Amino acid sequence: MKKEEKHITDKDVMQSLPTTRKEVFFDLLSHRKMSLFALSCYTFMFFIPLAVDLVYFNFLESVAIASEKSDYLFSLIFYSMLIMLPCMVIGFLGFAGAFYVAKKMVWQEGISLANDFFQGIKENWKHAVIDGIIFGITLFGLIMGGLYLFMYAPVHAVVRGIGIGALVVIFLVFGMVSAINFTQSVYYDNPYGTTLKNSFSFLGLLNWKVLVIYLLSTCVVVTLGLFNLLTLSIGLFLFAFLNSVVIILYTLISHSAFDKYINKEHYPHMVGKGLYKVNQDDKEA
Repeated sequence: MKKEEKHITDKDVMQSLPTTRKEVFFDLLSHRKMSLFALSCYTFMFFIPLAVDLVYFNFLESVAIASEKSDYLFSLIFYSMLIMLPCMVIGFLGFAGAFYVAKKMVWQEGISLANDFFQGIKENWKHAVIDGIIFGITLFGLIMGGLYLFMYAPVHAVVRGIGIGALVVIFLVFGMVSAINFTQSVYYDNPYGTTLKNSFSFLGLLNWKVLVIYLLSTCVVVTLGLFNLLTLSIGLFLFAFLNSVVIILYTLISHSAFDKYINKEHYPHMVGKGLYKVNQDDKEA
């Protein structure tokens, strides 16, 4: 007895397409794993100078502590963070390419990874450089300012706590704004000032969503880098292979906000791009 053949119709295909951005996320994780892995690798290539800087100076700091030459510790960390600034700018150029590719992926468009990645850098490198400088300065301020307040500043413990807390808040705010900047810069053709202004507005609208992603990604990697060479290696490993997943998350929640607060009024043809829209014909079929 022959098995009944299963015919896949156009309707079946349409019904399998994602209709929400949550479905888009899991669809990408399910069907484009290798593309996401390759995108992570492309992005991490631009962070290799930063990784080398952090590993090298982390080793020197470990040697200084082991040999009880802690007097050199502050200087080693200072020079490591100073070198980190241009390395961070190079890394953010990789983000320009990654967010551009992520936009096309969530729109369910075909991609040529190498071409699209470098096209994203070509179109958005100015925004990436500015964001890299700002993020690098806030991270430098957090690490060096926090270390100085904790170890050397002759101030009351309350003042020390307020100072460190302020540095943490600045790092959190500008880090999250940088992520939203990237999702905007690859989407809209606006000057950097307009993009930055809009990002602060979107941060107020998406605060808890962006904060959760930021705490579970960027802050985890930065925190792991503060302890020893082992935890730093774990942080770099996580970043190297999972950064594209975080970029996709930022892209999806930003696109949802763009639809609601910008596209609905100014660019209606862009609303829900990448999502399958059920129309009346589909319902009657």
